[in-house]
Amino acid sequence: MAIITKIQEQKNKKRVNIFVDDVFFCGLNKETAVIFKLKVGEEVDECLIKDAIFDSEVKSAVEKANDYIGTRMHSKRELYEKLLKKGYEKRVIMTALDKLEEYHYVDDNLFAKLYAEQNKKYSRKMLENKLMQKGVSADIIHQIIENDSDSQEIELCKKQAEKYAKGKDLSKEGALQKLYASLARKGFSFNVIKQATKDLHSVENEDFDFSD
Repeated sequence: MAIITKIQEQKNKKRVNIFVDDVFFCGLNKETAVIFKLKVGEEVDECLIKDAIFDSEVKSAVEKANDYIGTRMHSKRELYEKLLKKGYEKRVIMTALDKLEEYHYVDDNLFAKLYAEQNKKYSRKMLENKLMQKGVSADIIHQIIENDSDSQEIELCKKQAEKYAKGKDLSKEGALQKLYASLARKGFSFNVIKQATKDLHSVENEDFDFSD
């Protein structure tokens, strides 16, 4: 019969070490130990201990995720990948993220809105790609992007074109093609580029491709 013989506080005062038959058994969140009523002299219930370890790991993952969130807002995918790199099991991570979502500490909709607001320099296509890379769903991305008007996209493209053209002679052979290629790589469409650059030169830009 295995008995809990010692519960010792760690240097991290939020955690304790559990000793069974005078041998170190596991480390747990102190709150978990209280919730599961683990006491010295109690017989070890294997199922109870497994549940306690899982609960403790979830609390640890939530705490680590909150550390990341404290630096900046993260998407759910970003947090998942960071916690996975820290060695947490997938089931632990998903449970922790569900808890954070429940209290709106993780909110991909809000994350996408803030990201778009903070990155107004991006074209709609570029913004879509960036948000997809961060794991934001297509539905949320569509809601964010559809709020941007064509005129806003053209104005943004125009600013990018003017920034690129500053100090350059666009009358030189190949200069316009390089300008168009630069804007296309930023995610602007053919029609947007054409309208945005029409005042930068007097040369007709009906026929061009996006290759350098």
